[in-house]
Amino acid sequence: MSKTNSRTGVWIIGALGSVATTIVVGCEAIRRGIAGTAGLVTETSPLKEIGLVEVGDLVFGGHEIREGGLLESAREIARNARSIPESLISAVAAPLEEISKEIRTGTALHCGESIQKLWAGAPEAPVRPVEAAERLGAEIEAFGKRNGCSRVIVLNLASTEPAVEPNEVYDDLEGFRKALEDPESSLPASVIYAYAAIQGGHPYINFTPSLGASIPARIQVADARGVPHMGRDGKTGETLVKSVLAPMFKARNLKVLSWVGYNILGNRDGEVLSNGPNNLAKVRDKDDALRRILGEDGLHTSVRIDYVPSLDDWKTAWDFVHFEGFLGTKMSMQFTWQGCDSMLAAPLALDLIRLTDLASRRGEGGLLGHLASFFKTPTGVSEPAYYRQFDLLLEYARSALKDMSTPRKAPSR
Repeated sequence: MSKTNSRTGVWIIGALGSVATTIVVGCEAIRRGIAGTAGLVTETSPLKEIGLVEVGDLVFGGHEIREGGLLESAREIARNARSIPESLISAVAAPLEEISKEIRTGTALHCGESIQKLWAGAPEAPVRPVEAAERLGAEIEAFGKRNGCSRVIVLNLASTEPAVEPNEVYDDLEGFRKALEDPESSLPASVIYAYAAIQGGHPYINFTPSLGASIPARIQVADARGVPHMGRDGKTGETLVKSVLAPMFKARNLKVLSWVGYNILGNRDGEVLSNGPNNLAKVRDKDDALRRILGEDGLHTSVRIDYVPSLDDWKTAWDFVHFEGFLGTKMSMQFTWQGCDSMLAAPLALDLIRLTDLASRRGEGGLLGHLASFFKTPTGVSEPAYYRQFDLLLEYARSALKDMSTPRKAPSR
């Protein structure tokens, strides 16, 4: 497979957030040769050899519920988090202002009070979910046509919605269709966006803990239509470390008794997560993988996330692991993870964009299970250990390389 010369559009939900802004700034800087590609898994072998779209060739647009532009957002990051140099922002200021013209007003339907507070302008008019989806889908479609894109990948980077309890509406396709037509329906924005993307045939990535396309009713449709999709909740920090360390205890037959994690972070993500229902959605994802890896009876786990405004885009996680060894001796391990949230998430989101684009070009549809290592709770993949998830990605890359090296038969005359 040769490198693609067609344009790949990227439509970001939450287009003015810190992660989205960092993605666009990074791509524009890489395009100009003034930034490197550290943090991009797709720039390591064998992934970089499988014909991925160049980072600098991506075209951006998106939906947002706040006012402003990418240049303003980038300068806010530089001023508060100090993770992006002002000199780099100045070098890409012009394209940031141009890309901002491709941002449209999104929806915050049934996203909870914390997200509604971010809404700019007049209150959002109540509409049937299907009406909102049709409007969002039309804007995505128009973006692709304006920019000559052969495909548009929809990436959900919006703030975490409140946790949703199991509901038959999400399991039954007919019930879901009725909910779309019901003006009193409680379908959240992430599901409406996912519906709009999949109905339009656009590959969809859910980097958030929100439902998105992870519900059975959406998975059925995406699989039937052959639309590539994957989620959910990007694995960038503490959970990444957990999914690497936990198998070690299992392999050495060391019984984990308790695993407690305490997280503090700033930025708008932290502010939204300070609301109980939104916090619960995030905590569930962070706790789930650990329990699935260890499978210990009586295991005590606890995850807490607190908002600390002064941290801005930085986060710290402290974990305490209490375990039992030979002759019942109890021992412990502690670790601290400190990182810049957007700088951890942005390269992973770019990896997902490039790999999803490749899957689309290869004619692959449905759940992209080989992308499991990028997510806390990968949809459709039961394997929780990171190294086994990463093996799925390497196997995929080897298969893609083999396809590239296999000569195609000439058509018969």
